[in-house]
Amino acid sequence: MKKSTKILIAAGSIAIAAAAVTAALNLGGKPAPKPALGERSPSITDRDFLSVDGSSLVNRDGERVVLKGVNLGGWLIQECWMCPVVGADGEWGNLDTIEAFEQNGYSSEQIQRLFDTYQDNWITEGDLDIIAESGANCVRVPFWYRNFMTDEAGSWIDDDLDKNPGFKRLDWIVEQAGARGLYVILDMHGCPGGQSMNHCCGTVGRNDLYSSDSCRAAMKKLWQAIAERYKGEPAVAAYDIMNEPQNNGGFGDKPNFVDPWDSKSWAMTNEVYREMVAAVREVDPDHVISLEGIWRITNLPDPSTEGWTNMLYQVHLYDDTAQFRTLAKDVADYAERRGVAVLVGEFSNMQGIEICDEYGISWTTWTYKGGKGTNGSWFWYYGSPTPVVPKVDDFDTALEKWGAAIRTENFFRSSAVTGAVERALKPSDGDN
Repeated sequence: MKKSTKILIAAGSIAIAAAAVTAALNLGGKPAPKPALGERSPSITDRDFLSVDGSSLVNRDGERVVLKGVNLGGWLIQECWMCPVVGADGEWGNLDTIEAFEQNGYSSEQIQRLFDTYQDNWITEGDLDIIAESGANCVRVPFWYRNFMTDEAGSWIDDDLDKNPGFKRLDWIVEQAGARGLYVILDMHGCPGGQSMNHCCGTVGRNDLYSSDSCRAAMKKLWQAIAERYKGEPAVAAYDIMNEPQNNGGFGDKPNFVDPWDSKSWAMTNEVYREMVAAVREVDPDHVISLEGIWRITNLPDPSTEGWTNMLYQVHLYDDTAQFRTLAKDVADYAERRGVAVLVGEFSNMQGIEICDEYGISWTTWTYKGGKGTNGSWFWYYGSPTPVVPKVDDFDTALEKWGAAIRTENFFRSSAVTGAVERALKPSDGDN
């Protein structure tokens, strides 16, 4: 299996590109001040390959590494509340968009071209420059099985994985992020059949993964292909097996509903984790694996009883500051007891950054960019490009809407969010 070859990008050309993008960004309708350019982190090298030692991530020199960065939400899997597509919030997933395009008469080639165009513009090299210049050292990359597969049975979009659109995207982000000193967490945000009923997994009201052998087989096929392709790749920090499993709030009337606070849901989730950890380890014995507890880290198995090593346990904390602090302390204590590294993989309370740093917890904020206007402290950059209406727009109209208009230079900078991030990552820069 061919792996992507890392391209080392000259710092000068990166700085020029970054300056161009930054100069075009706006803050509250006014030109954004150009941030001071600090020294760029060197490219990720083999010495930077991560493993877990006790409760810490360490590189091959034994140096402790705390991951600090941001999610690239909405890029490889769309959520209509934050992406330029029309759909009822909480009732419309990425699969609904695909099916609406099909009903609108689009061919599979046209649909692929639309998503290629969208992904080309939603996250660019300039965005990675901005993230690197903030002082971050990590991006978490949400993706879903439909980037790679045409159905829940696991049929590849292209059997030549070098030409498969999903792997081309992951190759690009691993290469480009690594060249900028950014680690990549590969996050399967949407599993075949849906690992929750929430729209964030690409489907709504499904939760079929746990009862479908074929869906789990497709998930295993995809994880093993990912592990084969990126084994030995130091820019990949971790394989994040599945996002927010059993995030089923508000779907009590659905057939596959399981209360996320019920131990039954944890048992179902952990059985999938056991299957997927074993599948990855068949192929890649070395990379860190991340498992998410919903909504508590204590829902996850004791790694010592499972025979697991190199584990990064993860929670998402959408909590007020007092609760965030309580839960973060619990996470740090758990890490010491169980011998796992820990990550708060999503949060939007910017005070959480200081709390995570206080307890030595890795963190990635949700999220870099949103395309439905301002939304509190969710986004580093926000905008309101004209959304695609999948059931109505003709192909050329949809293609134009997902073109250059959705690039970050047409968005606004959230000083509240980026200021908090940069104060934590580059404290000597003050409020620049």
